[in-house]
Amino acid sequence: MTTFRLTRRAALVAGTAGLAMPGIARAQAEPVRIGVIMSASGGLAAFVPPIRAGIALAFDEINAAGGVLGGRRLQMVEADDQTNPQVGVTVMTRLVQADNVAAIIGPMASGITIAAANAVSIPAGVPIVSPSATAPAVSDLNDNDTVFRTAVPDGLQGRVLARLVREAGIERVAIMAVNNDYGRGLSGGFTAAFQARGGTVTAAQNFEENRPSYRAELQTLAGRGNPQALMLVAYPASGGNTILRNSAENAMFPRYIGTDGMRDQSVVDQVGARALEGMFGTGPGSAASPERRAAYVAAYRRANPNLDPGGGFVAQGYDAAYVIGLAIEAGRSAERAAIRQNLRAVANAPGEVVGPGEFARAKQLLAAGTKVNYEGASGPVEFNAAGDSEGRVEHWRVQDGRIVSVAQLAE
Repeated sequence: MTTFRLTRRAALVAGTAGLAMPGIARAQAEPVRIGVIMSASGGLAAFVPPIRAGIALAFDEINAAGGVLGGRRLQMVEADDQTNPQVGVTVMTRLVQADNVAAIIGPMASGITIAAANAVSIPAGVPIVSPSATAPAVSDLNDNDTVFRTAVPDGLQGRVLARLVREAGIERVAIMAVNNDYGRGLSGGFTAAFQARGGTVTAAQNFEENRPSYRAELQTLAGRGNPQALMLVAYPASGGNTILRNSAENAMFPRYIGTDGMRDQSVVDQVGARALEGMFGTGPGSAASPERRAAYVAAYRRANPNLDPGGGFVAQGYDAAYVIGLAIEAGRSAERAAIRQNLRAVANAPGEVVGPGEFARAKQLLAAGTKVNYEGASGPVEFNAAGDSEGRVEHWRVQDGRIVSVAQLAE
């Protein structure tokens, strides 16, 4: 065995390095905190379990592939905005200031997204990716390129729904829409497109949430212009189910039309399959290739056998988590500004296409200096200048007591 002696200076240097290394290792191993704001209570609560599971699946896949930045795990830091804009501002403030999250997935509702972004995330420069905020007003935020969404904006949904309603032979429609950015925006977009196709909105009513009954409003709408259907823009637990139940109990409308906010099996289960048979509408769709969609569905069902991978905004939540993870890896940084700057770089063409479950392969490509283009469970994400994603709108209907998908439409 060879013996050697250290000088005092060398010993001090070695000792200092030995003390520092555990600290460096701890810093490198610290998780990257990602805020997740869901509406776990309130009007959108029925949507949350499968969406949260989709986000968690993406995090689990990313972490199983070695995480980001040489071994740092992504950690979900969750908050419930109670489907309330004021609460949304409060919980986002906590995530940004106290929890120091690098990015945020959510909020879910458009009005909450707008309020919390204006008050908190935009001034702080924190990137947010909402899987379900669809109101056109989100595109108009002066956000310094911090607000993104994997959900398709309502302008497209309104045009697609107007076409489907006319193709169903319906010429006259009454509208009830929740009195917020989502309800007013989608109702307005549908009305313009429907009238352009020769349809007539016989009457429209913006309603306030969480009232015990809406019979008076429904009677007024049903009595004007002989409507052939009621179009409902709402959330199930804060008014939507009550409106449908009130109408069905009094046989006020022969048909019902829904939008993404009501595309949930719990609506049919709670209001009644017989009353809603034949109801149809639109919601978030998928433009994913069959292979990528199948990979996502199989992984989701293994992890969550009792939840629906095709539920409203579930794939969009999964994709939001993936693009954030890829942006961190591509920018070699979990700093907020770096994530913002790299979201389009990993989501938009050109680049080597990577899909659901392929985070390890994406890391290898990025390490080799190859640009990646994520095409996810909901399809190509492709953020435009406003941070909106291209995508598809689903045509769905209630058939034999179940919500079934009819088609995925681009226009």
